[in-house]
Amino acid sequence: MVGDLIGLSVITRSVISTQPYLNFLRNAQKFGHKVSTLIIVYQNSCDTNVIRSLQKYCPVICLKKGESLQLEDSLSALGLENTEIKQILGTPYLEKYNSVSYGTARNYALVQAMLMKIDFLFFFDTDVYPKILYDFKDRKGHFKEIDFIGSHLKYLRADNDIIVSTSDYSGYYIIPRMNFPYLHDLLMGVQKEDRYYYITSVDNPVTRSLINYNICNTHKVLGGNLCIDLRKKHLLPPFFSGMMVYDGICYLGRGEDTLFAPIIESCGGRCVDIDLLIFHNCFGDFPQKPDIADKKNRDRFFLACIGWIIRNPFLNWIKKEYYNSGNGITYKNRLEALKLGAKSAAEYFDDERFLILPEVFTQSLKNLPEEIIRFNKLLESWDKMKVLISVSHNSNNSINRSTS
Repeated sequence: MVGDLIGLSVITRSVISTQPYLNFLRNAQKFGHKVSTLIIVYQNSCDTNVIRSLQKYCPVICLKKGESLQLEDSLSALGLENTEIKQILGTPYLEKYNSVSYGTARNYALVQAMLMKIDFLFFFDTDVYPKILYDFKDRKGHFKEIDFIGSHLKYLRADNDIIVSTSDYSGYYIIPRMNFPYLHDLLMGVQKEDRYYYITSVDNPVTRSLINYNICNTHKVLGGNLCIDLRKKHLLPPFFSGMMVYDGICYLGRGEDTLFAPIIESCGGRCVDIDLLIFHNCFGDFPQKPDIADKKNRDRFFLACIGWIIRNPFLNWIKKEYYNSGNGITYKNRLEALKLGAKSAAEYFDDERFLILPEVFTQSLKNLPEEIIRFNKLLESWDKMKVLISVSHNSNNSINRSTS
């Protein structure tokens, strides 16, 4: 509908360049979409010169992770208690480790957008682009720019039960090609065994010549290629992800979007894969072939393994809770496999960090009851917040009508 408010949002470490944001702002402008607000949630620093440049296209709101006084005041004014606000915007290890979970960071943007009455909120990452890699020959990529916003809105604006539209990426897969003894065991331990053949056999990037070709319902929501219909916020859950401190280091669990599909579906909504494989330059040096021997790639893989291990107990619980599903592989099976795979990986990479993976696995499983409690408290506070936001918006609408 004409007049819908469209918001863009990015989660990043620091705002140091206009490039990732301008890619999407200019793409929106090119295809005739007016962006009402860009919401940037950052961790370290924010360059005011960059923000001034972006404000030429639309208003920009910057929220620093862990310092959300603006949002806290807004939620307090609605009527939420301090404990409820902390459950929505807080994170377990903020004070000691200055660390904010991926889920909480995304909730900053989601809450801000709901308070501003934004109708559709788009998430993209700083390493994705509003274009598709349609061909790759002679180590050169060939791209086609696409209507990023319009492609999502085509499905969300219709009178239907779709709450979330999402899709995967073109470009290199997030794990570089590799093969070593007990790799399958390592992947089984982190619940990625279904990618074994791909990881050991494929080193070309994903390409796509067609778009919006294979539309389907999905349980897999990706935060870097995502649009949420906030008009149906009564069906909308918060983001959620875990964290863990091991040997004095705070690690972040992956999968902050894990809970979206099951809870939305349980409420009668749908998540849809719109088959729009936007380009993901996940290693930062495309078209160079990612090499697992490179330290930056090995670091990324190690942190991904830990992130998946932290996520998996909660992921398995929520699948059983909402889908009653499982693949029959027990935690004992996975732990034994992980012990073999982690030891082999440490030897192969000459990197002792991988040896801690089985211990992280065991600790993550022990943490699950506490994570479930935290999640359920978050849901309670989130539901109360949504009601208060709706009451506030309806009240403001009534005042506006009476004074017009």
